[in-house]
Amino acid sequence: MKFYLRRQFINILTTFATASAHCEFPLGRKIGISDVEHFVKVRKVIKFVKFTFVFCFTNFLTFYSNAQTQQDYYSKKLSEYFSKDHKVKDLVSIDKEGISISSGESTKPEIVLNWQEVNMLSPIISTISEAELKKLLIDKKDSLSYFIKKDSLKERNTPHAINGMKIAIDPGHIGGAYHMGETESRCMTLAIDSANQIKLVEGNLSFFTALILKHKLDSLGAQVMLTRNDTGLSALGITFFEWKKRIKNKTYLDSLINNNLISEKGVHLLNTHLADKVLFSEVFASVDMAARAKKINAFQPDVTVIIHYNVNEKNTGWNHTTDRDYVMAFVPGCVTAEDMKTLAGRLNFLRLLLSPDIENSVKLSSAVANTISKKLNVPLAQKSEATYLTERCLSTSERGVYSRDLALTRLIRGPLVYSEPLYQDNNRECILLTAKDDSISGYAISKRIEQVAEAYYEGILEYIK
Repeated sequence: MKFYLRRQFINILTTFATASAHCEFPLGRKIGISDVEHFVKVRKVIKFVKFTFVFCFTNFLTFYSNAQTQQDYYSKKLSEYFSKDHKVKDLVSIDKEGISISSGESTKPEIVLNWQEVNMLSPIISTISEAELKKLLIDKKDSLSYFIKKDSLKERNTPHAINGMKIAIDPGHIGGAYHMGETESRCMTLAIDSANQIKLVEGNLSFFTALILKHKLDSLGAQVMLTRNDTGLSALGITFFEWKKRIKNKTYLDSLINNNLISEKGVHLLNTHLADKVLFSEVFASVDMAARAKKINAFQPDVTVIIHYNVNEKNTGWNHTTDRDYVMAFVPGCVTAEDMKTLAGRLNFLRLLLSPDIENSVKLSSAVANTISKKLNVPLAQKSEATYLTERCLSTSERGVYSRDLALTRLIRGPLVYSEPLYQDNNRECILLTAKDDSISGYAISKRIEQVAEAYYEGILEYIK
């Protein structure tokens, strides 16, 4: 800012000197010019200088005020959504000059943006791929203005009509046969009484909910994409057991590595003998999650809906029912210092900080969670309801909506809702969810699943209004 002010005064002095270049001191009076003419000329020069000074000073105050406003806004956002791990704040600087992010390995910031660059980047950063963002901010191949103009980049628009809107739906987990539910630790057998049991596989519940929701949105002209197309299938388009066979092929493994779908740690673990449940949780789950995020971001949706079904964490073993039942939704934020160890993690953090993705996700999630609560008669979760809400989340301005560092909330670009509509181990819900009183695409399902899908649908429409 001091350079800006100095430059404006230099401009004033240059103009002043030019205006009086042919004059004698003071404001020189040429021979043959009358007192009246001289007085008029002097007044014009003084008036011009005064106007120029006021104009430049006003611009300076506006510039300074905007910088202060931006500084306050992003400082508040940093505290509101990223303060769970205090070490993150140590890597980020927000001051009168702009925003800078360090890797932690050097005292010199790795990413430095002044406020003008922040203004240019914030509306479009959510539409830029990680590779392009690296080239722009780290490799510095292009200036920001040239990059934006060259690729005709535009900010992500909030849709105002469902027709033509692009919506990605991610049915959580894998599902399929009960054995697969056991492999991914997402199934339960609940004793209703001494003679009756109920079996639930979460991946099936989420898939059928997603399928019904897709049909509803399709009917209104939306472009809808599911990350997996059947029960038992992953986002890779194959089952876990098929993946186990393919991963032994070097060409297939190389394709996962080249597409950033498997980490070095994952590759290393493949060389050890792991039981199916361990192989799934330690390697395959993260590969499948990366594939979901990649598929969603390639689709470039206006809205992403991530569907899961919850359980009461205190109902240990999940072999009997509980009377507790709550709805909750998660949005991006709560990034950890561990996430920030990689360049990809730091670039992703910058996107979440600069873009309106979190704010729009809160609006979307609030609309969906509140609709679910009203339609299904399930209360919004208080923070005291679950340990993870207290230990791993930050409350947002909306009831039942929490900022949480989950793989998909962190990796997906654009507004999203990651919702847990109810507790499937609830003594009432488990019976409703397993009743075969409805059907879709040849599958016998329950009306309760259709009600959940309808609530998601109405929540999305409420957000768009």
